[in-house]
Amino acid sequence: MNKRFLFLIILLTMLLFPKNTEAKVLPQSVKAAPKQAVTKSAGTTITVSPRLRSDRKALIINFSNLQNAKSVSYMLVYKTAIQEEAAMGALNLAGATGDRSELLFGTCSKNVCRYHNNIKDARFEVSYTAKTGKKYLKKFKIKV
Repeated sequence: MNKRFLFLIILLTMLLFPKNTEAKVLPQSVKAAPKQAVTKSAGTTITVSPRLRSDRKALIINFSNLQNAKSVSYMLVYKTAIQEEAAMGALNLAGATGDRSELLFGTCSKNVCRYHNNIKDARFEVSYTAKTGKKYLKKFKIKV
């Protein structure tokens, strides 16, 4: 009786778990691609590279592959101790393939700038329309 039982277990194991099974890759083991490396499709994406100025009082943004866009607009929003502040703009794309913008954490008037202190929750967003007509939104968290 033991031999029959053992043979039955081996036979069932071979039927239920064949040798040529493919291993499943669990979602948590798949590396997530960095935000900048995500490409929707050829000819529709622009590259946006925000970085803090060396004195940390402004955000410098480099744009490239602008030949793929019809329109580009951007917005920087952050909180100070008193209120929420924002700066925004748009790019002139007439024949441009790249551009650079600088957004201050503060205000300037008559060549006198007043910078904000204790900046929190800074975020930068770029929205653009590709030449194909599709609209995109890129979001960045900025640690000041």
